[in-house]
Amino acid sequence: MLKRIAAAVQQTFSRITSHPATLTITSSPLKRRIVIGTGAAGLFVTAAAIGVAPLAPDASMLPTTRIVESLTLPDLSEQVAEQEAKAPDFIREERVQRGDSVATLLNRLGVDDPELERFIRTSPDARSFYQLYPGRVVQASTDALGEVRWLRYIHTPGAESGDKVVSRMLQIERSAQGLSARDVQLDTERETRIAHGEIYSSLFGATDAANIPDSVATQIAEILSGDIDFHRDLRRGDHFNVVYETYTHQGNYVRAGKVIALEFVNKGTPYQAIWFDQQSGVSGGYYTFDGKSLRKAFLRTPMEFTRVTSGFSRRFHPILKTWREHKGVDYGAPTGTPIRSTADGTIDFIGKQNGYGNVVVVRHHGQYSTLYAHMSAFAPGLSKGARVSQGQFIGRVGSTGWATGPHLHYEFRIAGKPVDPLTVALPQAPELNARGLALFKQQTDPLRHQMSLLAQLKDYSMPAGDMSLAAQ
Repeated sequence: MLKRIAAAVQQTFSRITSHPATLTITSSPLKRRIVIGTGAAGLFVTAAAIGVAPLAPDASMLPTTRIVESLTLPDLSEQVAEQEAKAPDFIREERVQRGDSVATLLNRLGVDDPELERFIRTSPDARSFYQLYPGRVVQASTDALGEVRWLRYIHTPGAESGDKVVSRMLQIERSAQGLSARDVQLDTERETRIAHGEIYSSLFGATDAANIPDSVATQIAEILSGDIDFHRDLRRGDHFNVVYETYTHQGNYVRAGKVIALEFVNKGTPYQAIWFDQQSGVSGGYYTFDGKSLRKAFLRTPMEFTRVTSGFSRRFHPILKTWREHKGVDYGAPTGTPIRSTADGTIDFIGKQNGYGNVVVVRHHGQYSTLYAHMSAFAPGLSKGARVSQGQFIGRVGSTGWATGPHLHYEFRIAGKPVDPLTVALPQAPELNARGLALFKQQTDPLRHQMSLLAQLKDYSMPAGDMSLAAQ
């Protein structure tokens, strides 16, 4: 029985080994022993050999079907707009330079925006951009291609608005509706600065060296004009300390305000002034440190700060070619320079007089009167009988009448007789009463103490300039 089974297995195995793919199986004694050991293994090998035959036709021979379907693409406009909104702004700032045009200024700002240029030319709301003053600030925000998102121009820095100092700015903006322009009022911040200066040649030379604004230098000359002639009395080595207001916007200087306190040493003599406002319906003014008013009934000069070209004396008249009395003082100044009344009073005469040209005569209290000649123009609305206050604008410098060039001829008269305006003793303004003096001491004590310390520092060669002792 076993021999028949072995013969059958051997016959089957011989058929399998005839397939080239299974020659390696038969050559192995181990495989042969496995086949002999069980008939089931031979059946498995047979099944495996049969499994290599292909079960499906070649894929390249199968029929193909092409299907086309329309798909709706997503709307990406919102995503594009969002990305554009996130694109960085390029913000540039420039100061207007002398000779700048709108085109050259926009070019320096990196602006390449024909629509903006047309808008500035045609929009009445944007006309102030054509009023370019050297030193004023212009800012622009643009995209990478130079198209403006906004443009800002501070055209009126440091303007008075009630009891505040503000700056006025033109702002041009781009929106979905296009470009628009509007004026914006910017509040300023008030600071107080203290500075020191020393005279080497002139007051303005000293203030320039100390980085003190010209408007502060002008105030110094006006405040102490009754005690110091800043044309003739200054000496090398004179020195001063001054406390004054400044106004800033976002840390940027806008303008100087009024002088708050001042000490000027001229020829070894100190002259002091401090601002005091009683806030009781009486206008503020300058006082000495011990409370005496510095306000004279008359200003020493009818213009802010100028030069004397001819004094009160006999002189050879440049037109008449004879020696004559010069009954006033001539101040040289460009045509159009403002002239102010030196005291409160009433217009006694306004018009033309032989030699004087356009002239104004103001009658003051008591026996005092003043005359202003050679004007190029009178202040609008000024007429005989009109009241004027000290410092009020009454006309402009000119060369009408007998004049070889633009200047103001100024006379100071007592009982109709001319006296030298530069040397006459000017009457004082009323003093503080007891209540006002007590309030003065209360308000000014801290500042007077600070000024005293500054005066002591001068003995230790304190450098000229802004000492940055700022107080809000």
